[in-house]
Amino acid sequence: MSEEARNSSESDVLSDLFAGNHPRGDVFFSGTHCGSSHHRGRDDLSPARQGMLHVLQKGRMRVLFDGKEPAILDRPGLVLFGSPVPHDIDTPERGSEVVCANLDFPDTGLSPAKLGLPEYLVLPFDEIPGLEPITGQLFSESHQDAPGQRTAINLLVDLLLLMVLRHCQAHDLVRPGILAAMRDPRIARVVGSLHQHPGENWSVERQAELAGMSRASFSARFRDLLGTSPGDFLQTIRLD
Repeated sequence: MSEEARNSSESDVLSDLFAGNHPRGDVFFSGTHCGSSHHRGRDDLSPARQGMLHVLQKGRMRVLFDGKEPAILDRPGLVLFGSPVPHDIDTPERGSEVVCANLDFPDTGLSPAKLGLPEYLVLPFDEIPGLEPITGQLFSESHQDAPGQRTAINLLVDLLLLMVLRHCQAHDLVRPGILAAMRDPRIARVVGSLHQHPGENWSVERQAELAGMSRASFSARFRDLLGTSPGDFLQTIRLD
């Protein structure tokens, strides 16, 4: 591998982590949504591996929770769930254009909690530049009856999710976890290596050396970004 290619690979740890095993969308509704509908995730998948995405193209949408203030989208945007929180979505009787998808996160240490996703997040599209081509095609596909439509919609949701995760990481909208670790290339390098070679002898000293930091500085920075110690993080990867 050339030096340029190696540096590019090292700087894109998230692509390495997601290679062949990235979070996947499974659209269960697309079109005009009128009134209320209830959502609580899937019964055939561990709650720790689930999320959900509601995408609003036109109209208005309220997300209602038990005992919490509703989340409101009054312009195009999305609501991302990092866990299958039971909720209702409510739209005007005249209807709103909506795509709803379950999210299936891989069971290889890349769960929503380990990525650091919040319980839920409301993001208007005007706060995330560059999504128009993806969302435009997503809703265009949702109104077609063409061969491969379901596959196309799911792949567009996958791409939309990746762009949203990138935005959340860049704008500090995540909890401590893998996405937060991407803010520091030294820690990101270690996280990527631990995931790629979990069975190796990863002492804290070796991890710190890979990061180019002292043991104490590395351990403190690691805990600050991931919310756990290097040893405990490695153990969770091995258990997964």
